[in-house]
Parts: sequence; structure tokens; C-alpha cells
Amino acid sequence: MEDMRKQANDLLCYYNKMQNRLTQSGVTDTGSLVTMFNQLQRGLDSVAFEELDPAIQEVNRLMESLSKMQADLQVLRELKTRVTKMRAVVDGTGASDASGGPGRRAA
Repeated sequence: MEDMRKQANDLLCYYNKMQNRLTQSGVTDTGSLVTMFNQLQRGLDSVAFEELDPAIQEVNRLMESLSKMQADLQVLRELKTRVTKMRAVVDGTGASDASGGPGRRAA
């Protein structure tokens, strides 16, 4: 009988320690943890795997398109900078403001 009482006490101590750790993590008790788990499960059940794969593929295509657009814009910027510098040299005005920055328009 004493052994059972010790095991029950050990279990109660463990449960209290677990409750304290849960509380420190923002969970009020095990019941709210189970409730959150059930909410998560219902939320995940509402989204099918068949929906996720096409969405992921579409995001990947969009990222590839944006990366290509970024690379094209960087090339365009570099070309504009070079043309602006060459134009300044040909015009004899020097290359003091050949950055091609905002506000500067080609003639």
C-alpha cells in the first residue's frame, strides 16, 4: 500500500511540474492544450494535400518569374549606367553624375 501511495505521489509531482512548464509556455492547463490541439487538427483537416501541392508549385513559378525579372532589371540598370557614362565621355561633360539615378533622364 505504501508503494502505491509513493507512486501516486510521484505521479502527482510529475503532473504538477508538467503543469508549471505548460503555464510558463503560455498554456493555462492540459485542458486548454488539448483544446488547442483539437483546433489545430480541425484547421489542418480543412486543407487537403491536393490543394497544397498546386499552390506550392504556383509560388515556385512566381518566385522564378520574380527572380528573372530582378535579373533583367539589374542588367537594364547596368546598361543604363554604362550608356550614361559613355554619353558623358562622348559629350565631353565628364562622368561626374553618371549614376543614372532617380531624376536623371536620357536626352
